[in-house]
Amino acid sequence: MTEQRRIGRFYGIAGVIVIVFIALFLVVENAVYVQTRHVYSNIMGKMDCVSQMNDTIAEINENTMLLVAGMGDESNVAKIQEQFEYLNMIKAYYEPMVAGDAIEARRYAHANFALQAYERKMNEVGETLISARYESALSIYSQEIEPLKATAEEMLAATVEAGSAGIDKDTFRATMTHGLAQSSMILLTIAGVIALFFAGRAQIRKTEEIQLKEEELEEASDRLVASRQKLMDSAHTNILTGLRNRYGLEKYLADVVGKRQFYIAVFDIDNFRMVNDQYGYECGDEYLIAVSDRLKAMFADSAELFNIYGNEFCLIFNDSLTDMQVKSLAEQVRQNIGSNTQVSGMMIASTVSGSLAHILPSENVDTATVLSRLDTALHAAKRDGGNRLYYI
Repeated sequence: MTEQRRIGRFYGIAGVIVIVFIALFLVVENAVYVQTRHVYSNIMGKMDCVSQMNDTIAEINENTMLLVAGMGDESNVAKIQEQFEYLNMIKAYYEPMVAGDAIEARRYAHANFALQAYERKMNEVGETLISARYESALSIYSQEIEPLKATAEEMLAATVEAGSAGIDKDTFRATMTHGLAQSSMILLTIAGVIALFFAGRAQIRKTEEIQLKEEELEEASDRLVASRQKLMDSAHTNILTGLRNRYGLEKYLADVVGKRQFYIAVFDIDNFRMVNDQYGYECGDEYLIAVSDRLKAMFADSAELFNIYGNEFCLIFNDSLTDMQVKSLAEQVRQNIGSNTQVSGMMIASTVSGSLAHILPSENVDTATVLSRLDTALHAAKRDGGNRLYYI
């Protein structure tokens, strides 16, 4: 009986050790998961806010360029004011996210100061640009407005850079916690194997279970590394549609402008905001994904595809296509984007506006000029009622 009690006590202690070990593993695994999830969520939130701020600044600049070109009126000034109000709303949502990092908060403060200066200047010269001659308006834009806009964008980029450094620190801490957990479990495993060796084959099976848990933890670590790499790749990729974004487009154009001739087209879904307002943002996202998948399936062999902003797409057509083929294909793309699309059991269709430009290597242009030409023509098409393609 004494021997039986001793064996029972031994197995009881061994069982408690196993239970404590499993509980410790689950606690550490959950802590690593929660921390990683928090880091990823914070990254996505910041990236979304900065992306929206950059998009809004681009829209403000588009309306400003219309005023400078003499194609705008009081409605454009009103739109600029509305866009600044929207920008301030995004800033209010973004500020708590950066409050925890002193460096990131300080850089954002500089960016916010630049944005406020940009807004004040636009309020000062908005009405002036309507009545000013083109040369005067262009001088005001290049000397007073553009430097403030460029400073605001540069400071936002600096804020993102500081945030990336903070993200690296959080990821490093999560990795260290993960490594410490692995080290602790390895030590506990060794102690458990030595203690449970004398208990028989049943205890050996427990050790094998522990080794299996360690492999699962290593897989979790691999997933964390893969997620981090995916985040790095997303800098030039639209997270929603998987197409290259505006940064990817600018990088591509920098390699081809002035070196070869090419056709480039930009398309924008007319009144896309109504889709979000009527069906919800989730449905709007599914709609954009479906449109992007359709473009990949039908036109990936004929052109480079980009998703510049949410509902704005760009195609750079292959050199092998003739002028007539490109023009015909561009119209097909425009109609394809706006064709009937089934989303969540609903059929959605919309008109699409676009602009198409032929860029020659002999032209003295840069990437910004190419995109500015396309944007100006695109907005002219939308201003003339939309549902049309303008050629430059």
